[in-house]
Amino acid sequence: MTTNPPIQLLDRASSICPPHCPFGSEHYSPIQRCLCLASSRQFIFQTAVQIFGAILAAIEVFALCRLINLTTRIRFTQTPVSLNVLGFWSALSTPSTNFGLPFWMITVTVLFGNLSAVISALWTGALTPADAIGTQQSSLLIPDWSDLSLIKEYPGQIDKTGLTIRETKGYFTYSVGLGLLGSLLSSINSASPIDGRVRDHPKLDNTRYNYHGRSYGVGASAGLSDDNLVTIPHANNYTFNEIGLDASVDCIYNTSSQFVLQLLAQTTLHAARGLLPDSNLSAPEYSVYVGRGDDAIVSLGVAASPTAYTAKRYMAIAAGNYYRNLDKVQCAVTFNPSLFNVSVDIQGRNISVSKVNESELSLSMRPVHNIDPHHNITHVVMRQLELIANDLTSYYRSTLGDAFNASISDYRTSVAGGNLSETQIVMKGMENAVTSLVDDILVAYASAQLVVSEFRKSTPVLVQVAALRVGSRPYVITSAVITGLIALLVIVEGFRMRWWKDLPSFDYQDNRALIAGASRGGKGIAEYAERAECKDLGRVPVIWRKGQWDHGEIVFQPMLDDSKEDIEDTASDRTSVAWI
Repeated sequence: MTTNPPIQLLDRASSICPPHCPFGSEHYSPIQRCLCLASSRQFIFQTAVQIFGAILAAIEVFALCRLINLTTRIRFTQTPVSLNVLGFWSALSTPSTNFGLPFWMITVTVLFGNLSAVISALWTGALTPADAIGTQQSSLLIPDWSDLSLIKEYPGQIDKTGLTIRETKGYFTYSVGLGLLGSLLSSINSASPIDGRVRDHPKLDNTRYNYHGRSYGVGASAGLSDDNLVTIPHANNYTFNEIGLDASVDCIYNTSSQFVLQLLAQTTLHAARGLLPDSNLSAPEYSVYVGRGDDAIVSLGVAASPTAYTAKRYMAIAAGNYYRNLDKVQCAVTFNPSLFNVSVDIQGRNISVSKVNESELSLSMRPVHNIDPHHNITHVVMRQLELIANDLTSYYRSTLGDAFNASISDYRTSVAGGNLSETQIVMKGMENAVTSLVDDILVAYASAQLVVSEFRKSTPVLVQVAALRVGSRPYVITSAVITGLIALLVIVEGFRMRWWKDLPSFDYQDNRALIAGASRGGKGIAEYAERAECKDLGRVPVIWRKGQWDHGEIVFQPMLDDSKEDIEDTASDRTSVAWI
């Protein structure tokens, strides 16, 4: 169902509409072709809008002028008016400006003469297309976590990896720590933005989407299962809610850490062994690293057999002299089920994820459903860290240690000049790196659920569509009000004048009728003007009479408020002004 259904079009010609609109394409409707033309040839379209607005304004002003003309022509047969008023009526009916009239009449005619420009501007604003956003409801397939049978710790042997699929959209596997090693390493390297801004980082597939800020392990559907959304004409964004795990990382230096490096009998082999805070006392951690001495080793321990599977897990580092700043770093990672709002910018290929506050949740959604009630996902995700550390340690250096130091160095640069100690900088850089790593591993497992095992479920989604709103709302309302008032005025005046039943054939705008009428009845006018010594011809009172001629005659007639003495005594200083 569509809400807010303005006409869909291309939001921006450069990003949605091709440089040359395929007007003959069967994929475009006639309306869409017109809108495409409007977007790609904006100046031509704007000129056409202005011309059309001027035409509409001319029609409305013509209606007013015609209404004034018809009404005053009838009035001229009923009541005497001065020549000034007759000229005023003529100026309003044209419209034009007669600078020989009294000042107030000139002012009114000037304003009325520019009314067309004002109405034209309003119509242009009311007709000019403006960018708008339309919305419509749809659905999207997101990962279903009800079946976690494939999410487990797979051995590192090449023949014992988890299910894997490689396709055009990317490489998807349940052996995340090994199969996506390069992408995860790149994620750690960019974990701390050097300029202190919000981090932008690529999604671990070929969809070309980027996360703006943290992914929180959600948003995997973007580019993988949204084909039904991106094919909606001119869709530019969609949003949906998804439950995920919010990983909170807290790192410290644990100087009493029992997780240490030990040299084995073979000179190039070293054991990383010891207990972590959540390790089973009967099963301390143990893994073997290769290296020319232990200086270049960065080992990472996660309890393989914890005392209990909980939402809070620990990670410890034992490192050699080359990575001394990482030695005895211990991080606690707490996974909390949370509801996230995911916004996908289709055109910009960006994904923004924000956590929905508990206060914003409806009562039916409290508490948030836990997708990992037995903490199996939590355990497998954390165990990937140990696999990564082992695979990224070579004979001469630790690539994982270099990536951790890159995050720390970038964070140090971003807070240069601050009051943070070196320990605080190292801890924050590590927290950023581990957070980025855990988030991306969660997204990788979500992608595997979607693509490899096809464990999916549908969720509602709100799609934003680039749309055209014809005109700005204030301009549309103003133009509609003016048009309505003019129409109402015509109707009211038509009733009042009995639809101009008594309209004479004489029109004071017709110079022929004006001269003929004045010549027939002009004797009285001339005598009055002579007695008044032509001081102000504009005050001469006249009226139209039908007389013996088809077009009638214009004759002198005193104003209703002029006394007989005023008419006969031309020396009187009294003047008479007729008002419409």
